[in-house]
Amino acid sequence: MGTLKTELFGLCKDVAVEFHGWEFSAGKFKNSSLKHTELIVDPGLSFDRGFGHLQPSIALNNKRATKLSKQLLGEAIPTAIVSFQVIAHLLTATPEPLRLSCLVCDDKAQYMSTVRQSNRFSEGVLEDLDARSIDLKNAPTVLAAMLRDGISFIEGHYKLVNEESLLGNLPAKYSTRNEIPYDEMERQKGVMMCLVHILQGDFDFLNRYRSEDFKTVFPKRMGELDKIGTALPDLKRRFVETGSVI
Repeated sequence: MGTLKTELFGLCKDVAVEFHGWEFSAGKFKNSSLKHTELIVDPGLSFDRGFGHLQPSIALNNKRATKLSKQLLGEAIPTAIVSFQVIAHLLTATPEPLRLSCLVCDDKAQYMSTVRQSNRFSEGVLEDLDARSIDLKNAPTVLAAMLRDGISFIEGHYKLVNEESLLGNLPAKYSTRNEIPYDEMERQKGVMMCLVHILQGDFDFLNRYRSEDFKTVFPKRMGELDKIGTALPDLKRRFVETGSVI
């Protein structure tokens, strides 16, 4: 008998086989069939005290955007990333009680019994915990539903036909749950949108985004924007000479 992590990762690999073009690697479901962009459905797995915690998200890593962010900022920034918690109301395959989070237990009955005996939680909290917990044997069904929801969101909100269409239609437009701020132009995501515009030859967007006229909910990451600004003349030169900044 392996550890819960080993068993759950094994189940993830089995589930991935059911979806054409997908594999489970380094803790994430990945699709590398596109030449320009890697698609990811990340189950957000963490492990503690005998259970696994699922908190999924989707991500897209455009190869040129990744390379540019490494060159200018020293790190690979996701081209797009969306948490399932933000779009829980748009999910259809994942059972409703599990759309915000899910606990996978070796033995759910034993786990719930231990929690009840602690006398630390109200009945309402216990009922919610019970609804959001599953046995390991039920994990394949939930993982498959999660992956199906992730793929559906990606295919419905991103133009994957070619790189030009993908980058030209970012950021994705979607409604958020319970008035959670739509954050596609916030913080690091906003930095990435500046890079996406630069990849397309738009060198004016950076200053528009930096300006006080461009309102954001959270403070802009001016340090990273300054690094991009410093490199902008060279990027413009490259684009004029070669038609590409990468």
